Amino acid sequence: MKVFSYEELKSATNNFSPDTVVGKGVLGQVFKGWLNEKTLSPARPNSGFGMAVAIKKLNPESTQGFQEWQSEVNFLGNLTHPNLIKLLGYCWDDDELLLVYEFMPKGSLNNHLFRRNPNLETLSWNTRLKIAIGAARALAFLHASEKQVIFRDFKSSHILLDKNYIAKITDFGLAKLGPAGGQSHVTTRVIGTYGYAAPEFVATGHLYVKSDVYGFGVVLLEMLTGKQALDTDRPTGQHNLVEWAKPFLFSKGKLKTIMDAMIEDQYSPKAAWQAAQLTLKCLKPNPNFRPSMKDVLEELEVIEAILEKKLKVFSYADLKSATKNFRHDTVVGEGGFGIVYKGWLDEKTLTPVRAGFGKVVAIKKLKPDSMQGILEWQSEVYFLGMLSHPNLVKLLGYCRDDDDKLLLVYEFMPKGSLNNHLFRRNPNLEPLSWNTRLKIAIGAARALAFLHASEKQVIYRDFKASHILLDRNYNAKISDFGLAKLGPYEGQSHVTTRVMGTSGYAAPEYVATGHLYVKSDVYGFGVVLLEMLTSMRAIDANRPTGQHNLVEWTEPFLSSETKLKTIMDPKIKGQYSPKAAMQAAQLTLKCLQPRPNQRPSMQNVLEELEAINAIHPEKVQGI
Repeated sequence: MKVFSYEELKSATNNFSPDTVVGKGVLGQVFKGWLNEKTLSPARPNSGFGMAVAIKKLNPESTQGFQEWQSEVNFLGNLTHPNLIKLLGYCWDDDELLLVYEFMPKGSLNNHLFRRNPNLETLSWNTRLKIAIGAARALAFLHASEKQVIFRDFKSSHILLDKNYIAKITDFGLAKLGPAGGQSHVTTRVIGTYGYAAPEFVATGHLYVKSDVYGFGVVLLEMLTGKQALDTDRPTGQHNLVEWAKPFLFSKGKLKTIMDAMIEDQYSPKAAWQAAQLTLKCLKPNPNFRPSMKDVLEELEVIEAILEKKLKVFSYADLKSATKNFRHDTVVGEGGFGIVYKGWLDEKTLTPVRAGFGKVVAIKKLKPDSMQGILEWQSEVYFLGMLSHPNLVKLLGYCRDDDDKLLLVYEFMPKGSLNNHLFRRNPNLEPLSWNTRLKIAIGAARALAFLHASEKQVIYRDFKASHILLDRNYNAKISDFGLAKLGPYEGQSHVTTRVMGTSGYAAPEYVATGHLYVKSDVYGFGVVLLEMLTSMRAIDANRPTGQHNLVEWTEPFLSSETKLKTIMDPKIKGQYSPKAAMQAAQLTLKCLQPRPNQRPSMQNVLEELEAINAIHPEKVQGI
């Protein structure tokens, strides 16, 4: 952070000219200023040169102002996240206390919601949802940070919007470090904003991490209704938004009557209802019964995904009928979190039809007692609802009938998984030819390259042969996004997360540290390439001692053409040229480099595979 002189900030704001004022509060004023982009020295105001910044000048007579200034510098000086406002520097010059932030051209959420400026456009339903997700990400980050932070004064005026309506939370003046080990709360002076502050904090001064969740629930309610948390201009009995509106959130019919009329017809009743139910969870009187901000974020992302792809919401009865009451002879797969059934739906309406008619679909029914299953269900709906690519399996819809009936409906992949073909789970399956294996590898590489390059960069996290499904023409589509994660934020190299995945495929840096890189997926791809070359599983305890782990055992064989012959799958002998096999082995080695920054990108992997595919087998004996 830069330490500014008072003279610099005076110059940047044209001597704190009244026409540069962009905000005013109890503790001071906010001015628009201009600084040189590189040096952060003052630039001529309104000259079009340099970058606009927000300069908060605190009232020098306010004791509370000094404490809030210190808090702001301490917290924003140590925390970085795309949904937190960026503090560029500060000034402490005798009695003058100032803070310099990035400038947020769209102003605050409350100005938009409550039309403080009649020239502001009404926020659409989609934009409100985007803002809610951004703010939820910020709070989830604060609550999960090493020094857990409670924001304490979460409200719509503390959510600022950049030019693309990306939300960033500001004003850390009342933020507190979370409870020390073993404690449930912090006891502190009651200070905050009436109407947003959680009841337990107002009543006792006990501040919990989930006190922030209550404030988030109030802001969600403001976003649904377009009404302020507290407004004495409303009729008697309606001054406090939560007390008045809460009963309306329990009924779909009543909910319509309080939804903001400015966004009518922009959302599905299902999405509004889910948002209302989430609001109710956040507003629980007892903090222990509120969800964590991580759970809130996941629910909001599910609602967003439903909107983006208009996924069909199935009833449990529909899917029961489509699978002949989940009959045993319709089972096509089974995993840790549930069973996959074959079902039949009408091609156009997606309503259930008699077996053998209409369109075949795959219906995954999750085990009701699996907490991990619920999280994976949410992740799958979010990612496959948001993303579309020819090499990703298509999610057609879902069913959530309470938390004990969670189902997902996909396009059906008649050739099953790559895993089944490579390791001959079904003896009637023909061995995959060299050309088909290459085709599958190219399709899967396209999918991962797409995920890594998408706007919301996605790390798949659990890439393995059983997650590559094949259509009737052996086109590969990757499925099972239950463990997928959004990639690192700007400037970060990795995401830190709980180690989950499959032994033998998970990258060494992830297993050792929980640090998940985009190129952790490349390692998993390398393991699958090795399985395709050898038709041997990544982990197999039935192999001789020293050969259980495929990568550890075969890696030395990949550098020598002679040694490579000894581990290549004999079922594809004579189908490829030695040059193609050697290039595939070299690519596999690159993917399996121990350090992520030494591995190629998936785009590079894809290009190398396409080059190998162009090599035609010579008319000689194969390796």
